[in-house]
Amino acid sequence: MNVLFALVLSATALAPVDHPKTYLASITDIPLKPGERIEGFSISTWGVTFTTVCQIPPGWTIKAGGSATPEGVLEGEASLGTTWLSEASPKPLHNLVLVTLYEPVQRRDVGKEGGPVYIPATFKGHALLSGDDAERKVRLNYANVRLTPANRCPVR
Repeated sequence: MNVLFALVLSATALAPVDHPKTYLASITDIPLKPGERIEGFSISTWGVTFTTVCQIPPGWTIKAGGSATPEGVLEGEASLGTTWLSEASPKPLHNLVLVTLYEPVQRRDVGKEGGPVYIPATFKGHALLSGDDAERKVRLNYANVRLTPANRCPVR
């Protein structure tokens, strides 16, 4: 009886996570310094399918998509200084795109690029920030992409 219980418990522990899952993705927590604004961002994705762009901030271009491989990209660029965003988690970048993930979020690369085993992080990229005197790039990763379970874009 204990052996049967152990087998059932092991099978339950090894059961795959219920995927694919659909989410609203938001860009958040960009590390702005005082006086800086967000000009744009570019995030490479792995294992993410873009279903739809839910909103485009005024004065921005949003690009989302992928190739026949698991690789993809989510990019946004403001057209003029007046459309740059001045908050670390700006509302115009909330609920930006509807995505489907086929595996849990991979927080960092596994293996070395070009090596025999390489699995990129689910989300990694950068944001371009502009201050009074200079521009700078900051790294973005899974922590800058908030995923909220959803089946469709929010009604506006």
